[in-house]
Amino acid sequence: MDNRRHYLLTFLPPLPDPGEPLPITLPEALARLRQQGGRDLEQLARALEAEADVRDSLDEWVLSPPGSRAVPAALPTPLVELFDEGRMAAAGEETWIEAVWRAWFELVAGVGRDIGSRLIPRWAAWELALRLRLAGVRGLSRGGASAGGLPEEREEIDLDGILAAWDAVRERGRGGLDLAAAMEAEKLLERARLEFLARESSPYSFSMDELASYLLRLRLLERRRRLDPARGRELLREAAAL
Repeated sequence: MDNRRHYLLTFLPPLPDPGEPLPITLPEALARLRQQGGRDLEQLARALEAEADVRDSLDEWVLSPPGSRAVPAALPTPLVELFDEGRMAAAGEETWIEAVWRAWFELVAGVGRDIGSRLIPRWAAWELALRLRLAGVRGLSRGGASAGGLPEEREEIDLDGILAAWDAVRERGRGGLDLAAAMEAEKLLERARLEFLARESSPYSFSMDELASYLLRLRLLERRRRLDPARGRELLREAAAL
């Protein structure tokens, strides 16, 4: 048994139910990983940290006028290469954003295979497939929405039940324009994501997969904290006025 993982999984605080206060943040958890040392834990921490940098970089590029965008050099090289104004213009904004996120998922999946995690590549494929299917239902995708996950991990990814339940909730709320229904649909996806992670790891195994599951669940619970109901109501009012 790897004593580093045993220590981490013993002393990391239990995660609460969605919506409850978090006992630890993802950056704090990743800092504890680094305290244990080792190339594998450092790789995992860097890959997960890159998500926030990707999100911030995308926000900056989408909101900035052409010619004023700075290349986000802090990102891993495969992601930095995508932040090119010519590539963005040629692909179209929505398709370009999809390509950036796919690159992040591919990066995380590669790290997972490198550090001996079965869960991480499977999660990346499942999550990417879900995002692409959701984009297709919302009419936001310009290509690839019907694709599975990452090619090397695309094995029997069945999302039809999840998507059908999610779409039914949205349609009861006027196609997603009702805030309560939209939040209910979002929580349905959250539950599906948490259930996937629970199925893919064994508790008290002190394995890399158990550690990865903890971090990915913490990532998901932190996402709930970023949801702003007031901003959501504003966006829904704007959409209804179109």
